Amino acid sequence: MPRLPPTLPFWIHLLIELPASVNFLLNPSEQLSSPAPQAHTIIRQYAVLLFVSTLIALIFALRPVDGTSRRVAAALSVYHLAPLVRAGSRIVEGSEDHGKGFGGPIVHLIVHIVCFGALLGAFMAKSKANESAKTGHRR
Repeated sequence: MPRLPPTLPFWIHLLIELPASVNFLLNPSEQLSSPAPQAHTIIRQYAVLLFVSTLIALIFALRPVDGTSRRVAAALSVYHLAPLVRAGSRIVEGSEDHGKGFGGPIVHLIVHIVCFGALLGAFMAKSKANESAKTGHRR
């Protein structure tokens, strides 16, 4: 079986969250069932923060994986827990009245499970350089 690129989790985060950040920025009213006008500013600020996370993912997708990359992957994986829980609660409640822009809560749940798992896997993966250093073998 071909080995997946070690930076793939960063690319996954980038590809999933970039459209989401743009959607939050351009369509803040779609994010809440009955948003107050002042909520738009907070949603747009969240969009910028989410966009920054995609820039961070891009930086780490373009460089070799090391200990810092693995720790950043762990940090990005933690982010995916909140939307995962939110999507799960919407499924349990049967609430599908808003946030359907990208497929609704079932799609969101699956996508965030994939992102969480990929980034957590990147965090937990041991680099070949670390294994070689511990065993005294060179590549």
